[in-house]
Order: sequence, then structure tokens, then C-alpha cells
Amino acid sequence: MRKFEFDKAYEEIEINGKAYRVDFSDDKLKQYQDMLSEFYQEAQEIEQADIEKMTPEEQTALLEKQRQNMKTLTETMLGKGTFEELFELAGRSTWNYLKLIEFLAEIIRERFEKFKEEQRKKYVKVSKKGK
Repeated sequence: MRKFEFDKAYEEIEINGKAYRVDFSDDKLKQYQDMLSEFYQEAQEIEQADIEKMTPEEQTALLEKQRQNMKTLTETMLGKGTFEELFELAGRSTWNYLKLIEFLAEIIRERFEKFKEEQRKKYVKVSKKGK
């Protein structure tokens, strides 16, 4: 008897000793890619801002915008309420937290590249059969 089992459509990751599940369904993967693209675009805008010319209130607003972007991305990937918990573990440091965002982005990139490679292999196999 031939047997078939689906691969998991999620990946479990560990952050500071606690397990989290990242959903890799098609819709979620697309959502993550869109969010990461938007996150990095806004991060570039923040990076290019001339902080020295900003008022303290403008600087606070800019930092709050960055934290909100991190929260949205984190909670989309890891679930509601995860940002505050993880931000505390990061010492409430935006700079430190960005390392987690990079880690999550790398997981998404790896998963997407794996998907593209599998699709490429299927295409190559099909096109060889057709010749």
C-alpha cells in the first residue's frame, strides 16, 4: 500500500525557551511577505529621517511608529499578545527587538525559497518529460 502524508503547514520556533508556531499556509505566507516589505520600507524612511532636527515629540512619535510596526508584524506571525511579552524579554529595546524581526524574516525567506525551489524542480521534471 502506498502512503501519503502532508507536510506541516507551520513551523515551531523557540524564542528564549518558549515555543511559538508560525503558520505557513499560502495566505499567511503572502501576508508575511507583504508585511515584511512594508516594514522594511518604513524602516528605511525612519532611518533617513533627520532626528537631530526633530522635536522630542516627533522623535517619540517616530519610535512609537516603529514599535507599532514591530507589534503588527510580530502578532500576525506569532499571535495576539506576543509583542508585549517578547518586547519585555528584549529589555524594552527596539534595537534589540529588531534582531527578532530579522530572525523571523529569515524564516520566511527560507520557507519561500524552499517553496520556489520545489516548484522549479517540478517544472524542470515536467518539461523534461514533455521533450
